[in-house]
Amino acid sequence: MARRWGWLLALQLLLGAGCAAAVAAAPDGGSGACPDGLEAEEVLRKLNALRASARSCGTLALPAAATLRWDARLVASSQRYAQELARRDSLSHEGQQSRSLRERLSGAGYRMRLAGENLAAGPETLDEALAQWLSSPDHCDNLMAADFEDVGLACVAAGGRYERFWVLHLGRSAAH
Repeated sequence: MARRWGWLLALQLLLGAGCAAAVAAAPDGGSGACPDGLEAEEVLRKLNALRASARSCGTLALPAAATLRWDARLVASSQRYAQELARRDSLSHEGQQSRSLRERLSGAGYRMRLAGENLAAGPETLDEALAQWLSSPDHCDNLMAADFEDVGLACVAAGGRYERFWVLHLGRSAAH
């Protein structure tokens, strides 16, 4: 297992994804910062703990879901999109460079069968971002979707009104 994580971390560096959870400094020197030390293992632990119990997402009752795997391609796609959102100082699922989620994932080499995207602007910590997503029925549904197998996360600090942007990409590859 440790060998696999080492390989994934090396691949992320080669893809330009930065550290495991793609934490980046503000592109224009802004004061907001993303948490230091967001590691893949910690992110996965928190996400999989959420998925381990049944929960209600709005009026929808969802059963517990299987664990997620860290995917360097999803880290790369989430990192690029978080950087774009930070540059734009705007939160939108429609991108300027890659307009759709499918385009964003394809550009990172992830051939999706199914995918989801959670965005947040402002939370200082991963726990705050997760709480924000859990309070939104659609975002909560993404977190709990049993069909998702892979995940990547990025946080990028920005100098604008939001200070930081979080992008979570969830997917199931076409290979499955």
